[in-house]
Amino acid sequence: MKKGFFSILAFVLAFTLLGCKTSKKTQITSATEKTEKKLFSKQDLEENYFFVNANKEKLLGNTEDAIRLFKKSLQVDPTNAAAAYELGKIALSVNDFQSAEVFGKKAYNLNASNQWYALLYVEALQRNKKFSEAISIYQKLIENFPNRQEYYYDYADCYLRMNKPLEAIKVYNNLEKKQGINEELSIQKEKVYIRMGKLDKAVEEIKNLIAAIPQEAKYYAVLAELYAANNMDTEAVETYQKALKIDSENATINLSFSEYYRHQRDYPKAFIYLGKAFESESLDIDTKVKILLSYYVISEKSEELKSYSLALCDKLIKLYPNDAKAYSIAGDFYYREKKLEKAKEYFSKALEFDKSKFVIWNQLLILQSEMQQFQEMEKTAQEALELFPNEPSLYLLAGIAYLQEKKPKEAVTVLNQGKNLVIDNKALLGQFYANLGDAYYRTKQMDLSDQSYEEALKINPNDTYVLNNYAYYLSLRNVNLDRAEEMSRKSNEIERDNASYNDTYGWILYAQGKYEEAQKWLEKAIENGASGNAVILEHLGDVFYKLNNNSKALDYWIKAKNAGKGSDFLERKITEKKLIE
Repeated sequence: MKKGFFSILAFVLAFTLLGCKTSKKTQITSATEKTEKKLFSKQDLEENYFFVNANKEKLLGNTEDAIRLFKKSLQVDPTNAAAAYELGKIALSVNDFQSAEVFGKKAYNLNASNQWYALLYVEALQRNKKFSEAISIYQKLIENFPNRQEYYYDYADCYLRMNKPLEAIKVYNNLEKKQGINEELSIQKEKVYIRMGKLDKAVEEIKNLIAAIPQEAKYYAVLAELYAANNMDTEAVETYQKALKIDSENATINLSFSEYYRHQRDYPKAFIYLGKAFESESLDIDTKVKILLSYYVISEKSEELKSYSLALCDKLIKLYPNDAKAYSIAGDFYYREKKLEKAKEYFSKALEFDKSKFVIWNQLLILQSEMQQFQEMEKTAQEALELFPNEPSLYLLAGIAYLQEKKPKEAVTVLNQGKNLVIDNKALLGQFYANLGDAYYRTKQMDLSDQSYEEALKINPNDTYVLNNYAYYLSLRNVNLDRAEEMSRKSNEIERDNASYNDTYGWILYAQGKYEEAQKWLEKAIENGASGNAVILEHLGDVFYKLNNNSKALDYWIKAKNAGKGSDFLERKITEKKLIE
């Protein structure tokens, strides 16, 4: 045998023998407790060999070998309670509750005074839902260890699982006689009485707790919550007020009182107490943010709650002027209320204090896009990409900014970079292809533009943005007009009153020589809000010219000029009073 093995064997043997005297989990019956045997008999040596090696395998994590050796040890000496205990522990750890009970019972019967054997056995009994048997074990544990209060709670829990709450109360009362009235016991008894439907007894328990410790404000709050939960509103308000007389700045009590008024829909009072809770330093900012988030949902349909919530956001910023969380949650609220400038200010401020939150960068970029502040958006996207180079959505937003800033080459580059980072997100990938279609068109790479749009439509055949743009660009190139007409018609079927889509369809019909139909669709576009759109007005003028109505054509060309920028030929059309293409 190698020297190394002897070393570990000696260590484990020493550890095990020491455990016979001091360990809670590996106690072995001493020689004086057994029937006297011959010292170092063959049986002793075999038993120790198997037991020591079993512990060694357990320490090394070789569970199967440990089980085999513990069982051999038990076979050699059926009175080895420690081996039975170890087998029971292993069985319990792998949820083999039946075996845990068998070995736990054996260890317990061999040495009932050992609390660790008793605890193993009683846990196995509870796992197997044998609560009446578990109760008898707890009774003996409490006899042997009367000061271990956790045994009383577990003992009472068995009665509760057997639906015998009055017996559980008796156990709690016995413990209370030993240690006096205290919070944990009183709250537990209150819960049991509530479960029994005995509100008066539950109230009595908390009142007894208050009488025992009258200076503790939170117990009044517990009683107030109990009253409130049972529609005893007068008693609830009076008790909350008593609590606040003792500790007016207690954040927990103010929160509880605020919640009471919120359920009563008395929002002015709810926010008075919520404001007091917010002012307390004992309530950390994370908790305050969570509270605000809860109001984010419930305030959506209430103008009154929206107003109060925004006031709380402003209060949070005053309390934490250097914390990004305060500005971030305020930005969310102001963004929802379409107060975009304020939302932008707060998101930007949040990033001054913490640049590590991707979600804030993303939200700021979306906000800048909605506000059509594309120059700022481009700068924000570049800064964000330096911090988060693996976030594909940032590349998409950067690409959109470049497109709007008339930098299609840069858009092509960044969109392709981001596209290659997308994993298992078809919707996002579709957005990349859609914008690549636009970018390639503007760089006059028509084949790549068409391919990108087709890829986008494979992902989402009903993407009206792609259907419209792809169709419009085909019509401008005067190619594949049947495909363009099909896509444009589909976009209008999905979204019937979109002036831009109406215009595209009308322009395709124009390109196909269907002038009367084109007129109807372009007039429909104007009805749907495009009366000030220079491009659409110019298109309608072109249609009237093709219909030999030159005076109307001129009228619409002039309207187009007054509305804004039309085509490069618009001035000549007006001057020469004829269609120029």
